[in-house]
Amino acid sequence: MEPSDGVPERERERAVADLGAGSLPASVERLVGRYDRIIPERGRYVWDWLADTLPTFRLGSVVPEHEARADEARLLVSVFVTTLNDLSDRREDDDAFETAALIPQGEFDAATAADPAVELAADAWDALLDRLEGAPRFDTHLATLRRDLAWTVRAQRHAAWSARRPAETTYEECLQEQAPTMCMDALATVDLMCSPTFDPTEERAVREAVALVEPLGRIGNWLTTWERELEEGDLANGIVVKGVEDGVVSPEAVRRASAEPTVRPAFRRRIREAGVELAVEEDWRRRYERALGHEWETGTVDLDSFVAAMDDVRRRHDASRGKK
Repeated sequence: MEPSDGVPERERERAVADLGAGSLPASVERLVGRYDRIIPERGRYVWDWLADTLPTFRLGSVVPEHEARADEARLLVSVFVTTLNDLSDRREDDDAFETAALIPQGEFDAATAADPAVELAADAWDALLDRLEGAPRFDTHLATLRRDLAWTVRAQRHAAWSARRPAETTYEECLQEQAPTMCMDALATVDLMCSPTFDPTEERAVREAVALVEPLGRIGNWLTTWERELEEGDLANGIVVKGVEDGVVSPEAVRRASAEPTVRPAFRRRIREAGVELAVEEDWRRRYERALGHEWETGTVDLDSFVAAMDDVRRRHDASRGKK
C-alpha cells in the first residue's frame, strides 16, 4: 500500500531507518551534545528521528510563519520529557526524577541541582520558554502546557511502578495510564500557541483527538523498543505486561529477565512465539480504525488529517526498530 503522500512505503522506511545526523535547531543541538555526554546510551538517532517525525502530525492550525517556532519547541519538549524518562527508566533515580519533575511548575531551585541530567532538563525547559515567548497565544496556553507536562510525569511514574509490579497491572491500564508519556497534549498545546486563527471553542475537540491517538503512539513505541529495553533490563513495557496478563510469561520470569542477562533470549522467544506482538499490533489497528471513523465538527483545524497522520507515524516507528 502506498501512503497518501505518494511516497512508497519501502522508500519511506529505508529513509527513516537510515537517518543520519541531520540539522537540528541550534538550541536543540546544544542540548543534544550535552545529552550524549550525560546519557551516552541514548544516541543521536532518536533526535534525528524526532526532528523528522514530529512535523508530520503538527496541527494544521499552525500558521506558516510560526511553523519553525512550533517544530523547534516540540523538539525541546521532547528533550525535556526524554531526560525525565531516562532518569526514571535508565538510571532508576527516583530522587533526580522527582526533582526534574518540578521544573515546569516553578518549584525547582537551580542552585540545588547538582545532577547534570537535572540541569539539562532545566535548561531544556528554559530554552522551550525562550522559543515560545512571542508566540501568538503563549500566555493563553502556558498554564495548560505546565498541566500537560504534569500528566506526562504522572504517566512516567506509572511506567516505573508497573516495571516493578508486572502482575499488579494490566495491558489496558498501562496503555491508558502511560499513553501521556508520548506528551502529545503538550505538543498540541505548543501548536495552539502558534495558531492565532484557531477557534478556542474547538480545543475540546483537539484534546479528544489527542486522547484517541496518543495510545497509538504508545503502542508503536512499545512494539519497536521492547526488545532493546529488555536487553537493558528495562521491562516497563506493555508488551511484557500483556505477556504476563495472558499467562505467556510469569511475574517471576519478568523479575529474572530484569536481573539476569542470560535468560533474556529465551524470554524474548517466548513472547514472540506466543503471538503477543501480533495481538498488540492488532489492537493498534482496531484503535486506529476507530479513531479514523470519528466525525469532527471543527472549522479552524483539520483533525481528520491529524488522526490519519498516525499511520505514517506508525510506519516511522516500525522503520526505527532497534535504533532508538
